This record gives sequence, C-alpha cells and structure tokens, in this order.
Amino acid sequence: MGAWFNSLSALEQTLVVIAAFSTTVFAIQVAFTLFGIGEVDDADPDQGAIADDVGSGGGIPFGDVFTIRNGVSFLMGLGWGGLMAHDWGLTHTAFVLLAGMFVGAVFVAINIGLLALMSMLRHEGNLQVENAIGQFGTVTLAVPESRSGVGKVSVSVQGRLLEWHAVTDGGALDRNMSVTVVGLAGSQLVVAGN
Repeated sequence: MGAWFNSLSALEQTLVVIAAFSTTVFAIQVAFTLFGIGEVDDADPDQGAIADDVGSGGGIPFGDVFTIRNGVSFLMGLGWGGLMAHDWGLTHTAFVLLAGMFVGAVFVAINIGLLALMSMLRHEGNLQVENAIGQFGTVTLAVPESRSGVGKVSVSVQGRLLEWHAVTDGGALDRNMSVTVVGLAGSQLVVAGN
C-alpha cells in the first residue's frame, strides 16, 4: 500500500488523503445517525450551540448549508471527484480541483435534500387525534345512541383519511350519514349528526 501511495503525484496523494479522511468521518456520522447518537433537541435552549452545528441555522444566513456534515460531504466529493477527474485525463491542477468542487457541491445538495426529507418524515409522522375535532366525516359502521355502543366513522385528519371508533351523545347514527367530530372520549371520537 505504501508503494502505491508513494507512486502517486502530490496532487493525487492530497486528494486520496482528503477522500479517505472525509469518507471515514462521513461513515461515522451515518452510523451515529442510524443509532440516534448525538441527536439534539432544537427546542432545548441549553443546547443551542450544538443545535447550530446540526443544522438549525442559529440565526446565521445559510446556516443550514454551512454545517460540519455538509463540510464533510463537500470534502468527500472534492477528494473522490478530483481523483475521478484526474483518472479521466485532466492533468491541470485547477481543472481537477474545479471538477472536485463541483462533485462536492453536488454531494452537499444531495445531503441537504436527504436531511430535508428525513425532517419531513419526522414531523409529519405523528398523528394528533385532537386535530380531528371540528372535522367532518362519514359513518362507516352505525353508531348506537347515547354512548350505548361503539360505531366507526371515517374522518380526514392531517391529510389522511382514517377510520376511527366513535360514540355519540344524541340519537343513533346510521351508515353513510354525515357527522362532525365534537370531542374525544379516550381514544374514541365523539360525533354528532349534521
């Protein structure tokens, strides 16, 4: 391995070191993310300095772009992209570095996109049953009168059409009747006919 490394030009040696180091750090970051190590609660003001590094921005313009994770992604793209460009025949140092910086910028864009998707999954995955109150629905299984039994209604909550167990304080509600959710009784919806 040492003989191979010594046979490389100074530019190639530099790019190999950058690529190897940044790829190792990136792999550690991915492993930590998968195991939930080092996650920061952005709502905790005592951890603000760490939250800035993770990507909350911290009041810095473009704060979500200039993070350690994106820096590592950029260096990884610079190293591997530069080596790829050199292998493809670019010999001028400036062109090799420009190609590496372009690949690094693409890696950062991909990283930001993936983190944005993960953030959307994290925030949209929690269904709040309280958001059903005031929504309109349709009875799918007759609801007996005065909470004497449980029926089912389909209600759209947070962009999802779901079927819920339901009770009513009034008269019986037949199948396919239109109802409004007026409250909650434990995990059941309290509905009234329209």
